[in-house]
Amino acid sequence: MTEQPQYIPIAKAAFNLYLDGQIDLDTLIERLREMELQVQAEEEEETGRQVWFRFFSGDPLKTTISDIEKELSDPTHPNSLILKRGIALGLEADELEVHYSNLRWE
Repeated sequence: MTEQPQYIPIAKAAFNLYLDGQIDLDTLIERLREMELQVQAEEEEETGRQVWFRFFSGDPLKTTISDIEKELSDPTHPNSLILKRGIALGLEADELEVHYSNLRWE
């Protein structure tokens, strides 16, 4: 697991703009994918590695950009609300983590 703390400010900014309604989901995903491309360029991407997020201390999930896109695509679905609350909690507590690794538990 490779933590990428230098990308936390970029992710925080994008998530905050999304939660505040200043950007839509497509723009959020675009910004996160651009960040992932930067990480891949720096880390010389290996097969199966991708950016994922841990939103708050004790968060048991490895939430990928694809997970975010899927979960937030239907704002009326309970998972969308749960994810938004988790993101907001992590931002408020300043616990957001950005990682780049494969998704197997290490």
